[in-house]
Amino acid sequence: MTFDVRASTHRRARAALVGAFLLILAGGLVTSRDAGLAVPDWPLAFGQLNPPGWWQIENIRTEHGHRILAFCVALWTAFLLVTVLRNERLVLLRRLTIAAAGIVILQALLGGLRVLHLSVDLAMIHGVVGQLFFATLASVVAVSSPTWNAAKASPSSRSEQIRSALLFITVFAQLLLGLFIRHLGAQARPMSGSLLFYLHVLGAGLVLSAVLDSQFSGRRSSPTDRALLPLVCTQILLGIATFVTTEDMVFDRQVTPLEAWLPTLHVGTGAALLAVGCVRNLHAWGNTLDPTSTDSNGIRGASQ
Repeated sequence: MTFDVRASTHRRARAALVGAFLLILAGGLVTSRDAGLAVPDWPLAFGQLNPPGWWQIENIRTEHGHRILAFCVALWTAFLLVTVLRNERLVLLRRLTIAAAGIVILQALLGGLRVLHLSVDLAMIHGVVGQLFFATLASVVAVSSPTWNAAKASPSSRSEQIRSALLFITVFAQLLLGLFIRHLGAQARPMSGSLLFYLHVLGAGLVLSAVLDSQFSGRRSSPTDRALLPLVCTQILLGIATFVTTEDMVFDRQVTPLEAWLPTLHVGTGAALLAVGCVRNLHAWGNTLDPTSTDSNGIRGASQ
């Protein structure tokens, strides 16, 4: 195997990651606009694959556009899986890509069942699985990167590994609290009177503290570490803006652009933070997760 093959895999993984991020934003808009049931059937839409004029009504455009994008991302993920299984022998990379393909299939089924069963619980699970899909693809990008060998060759201390794991768990807990607040809608308002909201604020403080501790711990920082603080600060600012915009929001009318996009961007930034936390754990635990040796070309487990 040559570097060109690994580089090709890496480019395809990055394209999948971009598509998955756009899909998270599209799914966030579906929730923000309460458009999840605008198309009442699945897998068809009003009994057709692509109903005419679907782009003319905002909620139908939001939901059906989300489905089209989801199909494209799933198809590209399948293409990525075939590429990896045919060309890559690195076990961790193969396992992560298989996991991504499995998760996107589960995500599609959950989305369909949410429509058929009118289930808010399934909608929340659908949201969680979408975030995990994005984080898994980010891991595929990291492991297929030319810098993976160098990251793995610089093992982290046990305390750094524990810090990375705790950061990921805290961010994931924040994600769950945010999903509950979003999907409860009017039931969670006013947020200033909700325990979930104050737990969410506390969690934001814990995440910020963990990131600041990481930034000033004296360890050699990586691009992943340097992305954490800007993401957390952006996420907190978006959270404040979302609170101010939606606290007194009326739920029996079409939402305004700010009411739709601020929570959606908050979700998207949270997904990016979760993905960065996941990649940080890969770097911290690299020797444990991928104990294989490096060949003379710098590609572990690759055939010559």
